[in-house]
Amino acid sequence: MQEVNGSIAILGSGETSPNLVSVHRNLINKIDGEVIASLIDTPFGFQENADQLVDKLIEFYDVSLNLEINLASFRNKKYFKSVEYFEFIKKIQSSNFIFSGPGSPSYATKNWIDTDVPEIFKERLCSGSSLIFASAAASTLGIRTIPVYEIYKVGIDPYWEKGINLLEVFDIDCVVVPHFNNKEGGNHDTSISYLGAKRMEILQEIQPTNILGIDEHTALIIDAKENLFEVEGLGQVTVINQNETQNFKNGEKYSLDDLRKLLENTETKSIKESADNDQNSQDEQIEDVLRKEIAELRMEIEKNNKNSENINNLINKLITYRIELRSSQKYEESDIVRDFLTESNIEIEDDRNSSSWKFKD
Repeated sequence: MQEVNGSIAILGSGETSPNLVSVHRNLINKIDGEVIASLIDTPFGFQENADQLVDKLIEFYDVSLNLEINLASFRNKKYFKSVEYFEFIKKIQSSNFIFSGPGSPSYATKNWIDTDVPEIFKERLCSGSSLIFASAAASTLGIRTIPVYEIYKVGIDPYWEKGINLLEVFDIDCVVVPHFNNKEGGNHDTSISYLGAKRMEILQEIQPTNILGIDEHTALIIDAKENLFEVEGLGQVTVINQNETQNFKNGEKYSLDDLRKLLENTETKSIKESADNDQNSQDEQIEDVLRKEIAELRMEIEKNNKNSENINNLINKLITYRIELRSSQKYEESDIVRDFLTESNIEIEDDRNSSSWKFKD
């Protein structure tokens, strides 16, 4: 097992609910130095209200956690290896805090599989970053994914989708099941992420697997550096293997070794598909390099534009302040502001009604 220094929180649901704010804060506080945060929109990228969901999540981090989180957008695999794709990759590679949440589990995993995304998630975890996956995104983290929409909403016979298997960095082999204790069905079973026990039995007959079930409004937090895991929120975490079922409740810390033993590699290990080693043609490799360079250039331009805007706002505020001082006949103080701007290679141009500025030639 490779050395892992980061932490991951897996949320059963309620990613923006007040009772789970502490989970986000906990993962943020585990980061040393400046927090560079990214929000990945892939799981809900197909939805018509995707932009509104992005705004809601950005506002949540701003208001509830005083954290600026930037969008890293990858909504459709048809943009794979485009300039936009490489820009997205660059953003998550440079982040030390990553969040992804609601949407469709199968849509997320289909768009992440066979891209650079799973390996970047693993690398970020190993390097000490904090990752939070909730609801649909959480469903993708195991060796396989439950296609909830297709089975529960459409009525397709139960089947497995491939998962991104991020949890293999902890030497954990399982399927992650959020919404584990769901009761929305009332008179019919909607537990186990809306599937119910009968459909899960069918899936287990197709291919047996360990289950990591996480109740709604509940989080499993794994801290690899401390070799611990804990449960926060309103419910519990349920671990099921071929021999036993074990529950872990809120308020205690447990050894990560205990979770590894319960979710060790079993028959599922044999179905892991080998990586596709086909090499791109030379032309494709050259195109990829060019797209990466364009993506980096676009990000640099965006960064410089933002810095330019901040500088412009600051200088305009200083000029406004100088005008107010002059209007109040505080000429000495006004000259101090002017001299400061002059020393900064900024030239003020006054006329009768206003002032403007430019950098000296």
